[in-house]
Order: sequence, then structure tokens, then C-alpha cells
Amino acid sequence: MAWLESAKASLLPLSREKVDFRLALQEWCYTGNAYDLEEAIETCQLCGHADIRYQFEVCNRYTYSELLVGSECILKFGIRALVDGDEILTQAGTRRLLQKDRRKLIVDAQAKRVINALLLLGNAAANFDFENFITYFQERRAFTPSQLSLLLWRLDANSIPYDKHDFPMIIRRDREKVQLRNMPQWKVKKMWECMSASQRQWYVRDVGNRV
Repeated sequence: MAWLESAKASLLPLSREKVDFRLALQEWCYTGNAYDLEEAIETCQLCGHADIRYQFEVCNRYTYSELLVGSECILKFGIRALVDGDEILTQAGTRRLLQKDRRKLIVDAQAKRVINALLLLGNAAANFDFENFITYFQERRAFTPSQLSLLLWRLDANSIPYDKHDFPMIIRRDREKVQLRNMPQWKVKKMWECMSASQRQWYVRDVGNRV
């Protein structure tokens, strides 16, 4: 198990306990600081695993040494999270916190891609009011069916690269559902990848059309 030997070599010199790896692990906590590198280009500073995109900071409570590691290492080695300065979470609580932090990194990266695409569109189309779209997205993290239909058309017309999965649809309000009901099927088909599974089921059930 080369990864275990790598972890020992990385952790023990930075810990107060220099011999017993299990005891040394108990000195370390997940701080809640997490980073998205946007590409899988880093190496876990604990086990040496390559191709890490999301880094999670662990810190020694006695030596104050820090390592940037993958989330799997935190769970695999039983490192627990430290919150509010003094509360150490259980392993189950640490797992939930890691999942929450990882989801936030993914959502934030998605939002960044959406805003970058809108900025590119604003530069390419002088008559496009991209600022209102950005404000709306920042407030609701999604677009109405009418907004989305217009955006996808504009992005395609101006050859702006984008991923439809980054552009979610929102149909919580009645007027948003009406927009989707009244759209031609070809427009809905173009937005199909932007819709969640439950939204697709609602559309098929409510409108009676399969896309």
C-alpha cells in the first residue's frame, strides 16, 4: 500500500507525534477551507494521489502545519472536521460537511461559467442587456423558460461556447409554467438538457408532449 507509506511520510514530520501514525492522525482536523482549481492538476499532499481538482485543507491542532488533500483522504484516514473553533464533528458529520462543501465548489464553478458566457455574449452582441441576466441568475441561480430560450439562441447565434447543463431552468411560479406550456415543442427540445428530471416529468405529464 504505497499510498499509506506516502501518507505516513507526509504526515508524521508535521505532527507532534512522530512515530505512531494513528495517534498522529488524531492531531489533524478538516478546517472547512476548500478550493476548486478548475482543472485536475494537483497532487494530494497527504497520500500523493494525482489529478486532484478539489482541495480540502487539514490542519494540525498543535503544530499548526497544513496540508491540502483530497476529500477521500479525509474520510479514509478518519480525519474529523473542526467547526466554530473548538467543536470536533463526528465522522458522519464530517462526511456531511465535506459533501456540502464539495457541492458548493461545483455550484460556484457552474455559476462562474454561466457568468463568463454572459460576459462574452455581452461583448459580442452590443444590444444584449447581459447585466440584467447576470443579476437575475445571481439571485435565483436559474433562468425562466423565456429567458433560457432567448439565451440559448443568442449564445448559438454568436458562437459562444457553453454547456447546457450549466444553465438550469426554474418553473416554480405559475407564470414560468405558463411560459413553458406555451412554447413550441422545438424550443422545449432545445432546452431539454437544461431541465431537471422532475421538470421533464412535469412537462410530459402536464403538456402531454414527449421531447
